[in-house]
Amino acid sequence: MSDSSDKNEPILEAEDRKKISIIDTEPKDLKEALKVLTPQQQALREAAIRKFKVNKVKGFIAQQVKNLNPNRQIGDSIRFLFDKYGNPPENLPLEDIITERKNIEAQIRWLEAICFELRNNLSKIKEIEDHALDLLEHGAGKE
Repeated sequence: MSDSSDKNEPILEAEDRKKISIIDTEPKDLKEALKVLTPQQQALREAAIRKFKVNKVKGFIAQQVKNLNPNRQIGDSIRFLFDKYGNPPENLPLEDIITERKNIEAQIRWLEAICFELRNNLSKIKEIEDHALDLLEHGAGKE
């Protein structure tokens, strides 16, 4: 933009700007601002809020289920080693116990590998974030 166009345009303060919606973006009293809406608009607003909250809860539950499934699989894989009272059976072959121990150790190594990869990804993302914040600081300092 040139300097001449900047001088011709008036500078608008926040309260001088024309509103593009019925509700103010920073209302002093939300109940007063909502009275302006029609019943249909209020219903749509409530539905949108409800949908947002439902999606947020669904995402949280899905993440928790992902975390529970490996634990459940490990528990199911060793359940056959014990009877209904939690005691080991008297005649379980030692080979079965050793095989099951090796399977569980392999699952633990697999989970540790996933954790290692996630930590790697997290450190890379943190580096990118730090670099981006540095660029923003340097860009803001030049202006």
